[in-house]
Amino acid sequence: MSTRLKTPASGTPAASSSTEAFRQAVQWHQQGELQRAEAAYAALLRREPQHLQASYLLGLLATQTDRPGLAIELIGRYLEAAPTDSQAMAILGLAHYDLKEYATAAGCFEQSLTRRPDDLATLNNLGKSRLMLAEHAAALDAYERALACAPQDIDALTGKGLCERELGMHEGALGTLENAIVCEPRRAESHFFYANVLRDTGDLHAAIDAYGTAITLKPDYLEAYVNCASTLKDLGMPLEALTFYESALMLDPDHPEANYNYSLALLAELRLDEGWGRFERRLDSETSIRKFIGGQRIRVAPDWDGGGSPASLLVIGEQGLGDQIFFSGMLADLAAQVPGATVCVEPRLVPLLSRSLSALRFIGPSQIGDRAYEAQIQLGSLGRLFRPDTASLSRVQPCYLRADASRAAALRSQIKREGRLACGLSWLSKNADHGEGKSLDLASLLPVLGLGDIDFIDLQYGDTSAERAALEAQHGVRVSRLEEIDNLNDIDGLAALISACDIVLTVSNTTAHLAAALGKPVIVMLPGTDALFWYWHRDGHTTPWYPCARLLRKSDSGRWDDVIDAAALILAGLA
Repeated sequence: MSTRLKTPASGTPAASSSTEAFRQAVQWHQQGELQRAEAAYAALLRREPQHLQASYLLGLLATQTDRPGLAIELIGRYLEAAPTDSQAMAILGLAHYDLKEYATAAGCFEQSLTRRPDDLATLNNLGKSRLMLAEHAAALDAYERALACAPQDIDALTGKGLCERELGMHEGALGTLENAIVCEPRRAESHFFYANVLRDTGDLHAAIDAYGTAITLKPDYLEAYVNCASTLKDLGMPLEALTFYESALMLDPDHPEANYNYSLALLAELRLDEGWGRFERRLDSETSIRKFIGGQRIRVAPDWDGGGSPASLLVIGEQGLGDQIFFSGMLADLAAQVPGATVCVEPRLVPLLSRSLSALRFIGPSQIGDRAYEAQIQLGSLGRLFRPDTASLSRVQPCYLRADASRAAALRSQIKREGRLACGLSWLSKNADHGEGKSLDLASLLPVLGLGDIDFIDLQYGDTSAERAALEAQHGVRVSRLEEIDNLNDIDGLAALISACDIVLTVSNTTAHLAAALGKPVIVMLPGTDALFWYWHRDGHTTPWYPCARLLRKSDSGRWDDVIDAAALILAGLA
């Protein structure tokens, strides 16, 4: 954000008579001799404490020298006497913005605009404040008002493009950012923002080109290296991705997001030693922390380094249900070293995990404060302790969860028919970031559902009644649903239902983790690399993390046909 040096009009009530000292201070200020100007303003205010012009300009100088608190005090004093000075109000807004007081800053800019509605800088600053508040529609309005004043203003164009992206207006965002690039083709940020929108729309090759342009124009553009690396990873180009992550870390070795994403690429390649070490940086990554239990990093005790056997250890779950089930595969190793440790997980997992790993105590997040702990560790950090290298993968248990046996037996009596295969089925992922890329519609599975001698059992969480009814009405194919099991909220019941099946066919979601952890034969239909989580890796039909899983991968064409046909062949051979 920029400021302009402009003295208040001498006709304002706050103006003092001009003095040679004041003129000299202003001259130094205009020439960029800020230390001399500040000393002169301060000396003048000591002689004339009511010299409001000096107070205002000293406040402006404070904004220019990264002292927003002082600026607010001085400009606020001036505005008490000259409340209609719109420029001073705008400068006050800048000081609040620098303190990340975005709502207050926006209010100042709005007030300034009541008297100067076409002030370009203030409109852009209002847009930035609203953008920081995630008030994207209001920010877009501010930028459009700015563009009405100056159609080729680069800040307004890029700001408008950012807002359109946040509002899901990707076509508009691309057009706006293309205009920004035409207006100022050597501005690296415009190419970077343009690449981000291209990535959102799935045009990954074009996104890589745009990131490359941004990096060419700005060789130390850290965020461009990180995003380009992630895009290369999504394209199934792990070696190229690793190179760009390494370039980012040469610029900032401690960058949390770069280290975290680099770790996922390393783990996907089974470079476990280096991967787990960098994976610890997720504890500083805003992207990762947002997915922790409670949306924040819980701190109740010192971190455990894996040595010894603390008298009271708390293990804190993280990420979603699937990830917590995945990392629970290492809890048996923990129980052998620290029996009686407390593990905080998503409450729906507590009954199942308590039965499966009785040497540990399982609680939900609301129970963390019930006792004191000597040490703590995140659930995902168990990897570096118990699976530090590929040799340690021999300790992976093919079945580490145990369903309720009596409940599973009762359910099997309902779903199992003589001479027919009972196949559990799940076809959707509700993952907020990647769910769409991992999901199918039920009707697309007709090559599988039309097989003879197979009964399909609905394991999908959520209401599937309309989709199942349409399938039966249009194709005469029935997928059974056991209404007594709530597949979303009763995870222990879902585990029993999975155990009652002969085999499971699912996309990459919680059901895949649950079936594999129960040791149930499971066919996992995996998405393209852009929505592929690291533990499924990128090649082959197996994963060392889940020995009973058979992996079928979507082809580069982006269609599921090959995966569905392969699943049909496998099931036909079992029926």
